[in-house]
Amino acid sequence: MKYKIFLFAILFVLTAHIDADSEDYFGLFTTFNPSAETIAFGNQSGTAYIWGNNPLNSWSNPALLAYNDGLSWGWSHDPWLDGFVDGIYMNSSYVSYANQNFGLLLPMLNASGNLGTTCDYGMQEAYDANGHLVSKFHSYEICSRFAVGKKLFHLNLLHNSGNSDSFTFSGGYDFRYITSNLPLFVADSLDRDIVHGTMHGLGLVGHFIHHQRLHSAKSSLTFEITSGLYQMNLFRNEMHYKSGDYPLPYGTRLGFTGKVSYDFGANSNISMPVSFMQSNLSLCLLYDTSKYADNPSTWGQGFEFGLFETLFLRWGKHHDQSGQERNTFGLGVKLNFSEVHFEYNYATFSIGSLDTTERKDDLMVSVDLKKVLKKK
Repeated sequence: MKYKIFLFAILFVLTAHIDADSEDYFGLFTTFNPSAETIAFGNQSGTAYIWGNNPLNSWSNPALLAYNDGLSWGWSHDPWLDGFVDGIYMNSSYVSYANQNFGLLLPMLNASGNLGTTCDYGMQEAYDANGHLVSKFHSYEICSRFAVGKKLFHLNLLHNSGNSDSFTFSGGYDFRYITSNLPLFVADSLDRDIVHGTMHGLGLVGHFIHHQRLHSAKSSLTFEITSGLYQMNLFRNEMHYKSGDYPLPYGTRLGFTGKVSYDFGANSNISMPVSFMQSNLSLCLLYDTSKYADNPSTWGQGFEFGLFETLFLRWGKHHDQSGQERNTFGLGVKLNFSEVHFEYNYATFSIGSLDTTERKDDLMVSVDLKKVLKKK
């Protein structure tokens, strides 16, 4: 029996992430970043961006979990190709526990009713050769991701008169369990099995920090440099259909960041208008590159300006496989109370040859368990 399906998700996957001469992969949705915070940095992964406490950020590199703190929940719900085709969403939900040394990530229930990350392609219809409706089915792909991150060693390089230098090295591992019923076109028919697969990833982060006291210890400057590496799908696992085996994406992401922060100091004359603001300013520069298999590399660059650890403005540029350059933009708002922290991030970016403007936002709630337990 011949089928005819309107499945725009397939067109989206092919045009957004691979060129005509690129190797085809199954499960390309696993390369889609669920974090609005890091996608604003040139549509790249933020592989070395250690300052976000959002569990969604660890998609970039599981070693980032070692720098998180508290019990945190990150959630995102994003329409894809909005205004061009209806009914395609990317939904993510994860929870992490970390103590700035060890971090653990677990998938949670997302807006699609699944655990972790879901690319939801909506209801599809199948017709026979005579144009009669055969069936309707809900098409989706799910990636349930588990991860751990740990600081492997810490070196104090210098400490005197309020100044200090140190270096920290961290590692992380993630495991992805993938489920898909996205139909595969095979010889004028469809392979509509529900298939499963797994992926393993390994990440590393190095962090150098220099802290410099100024003006009789009232204020200070902090300089930080980080580098991050993430190897995706270490064992080049595949998805197994009745019609054959299809490779999952594998490759490497590499990132570098530099950040400078100025703290006015607790004894300064700067008075914050609201309690959740902190007396500091920051500027962060980022560069990331990604390469999957034999496909050309893509890279992005961006920067972030932080005001009082509350408002964050982000800009970036993304260079795709064909050499085209696209701009990204984002903003973040953080409310840092004593035990509870709230965060909202928003980003705009373009994808693929369709050159559509996508909008992504995410939410994060974090609880400082140490302060909560001390109160008891």
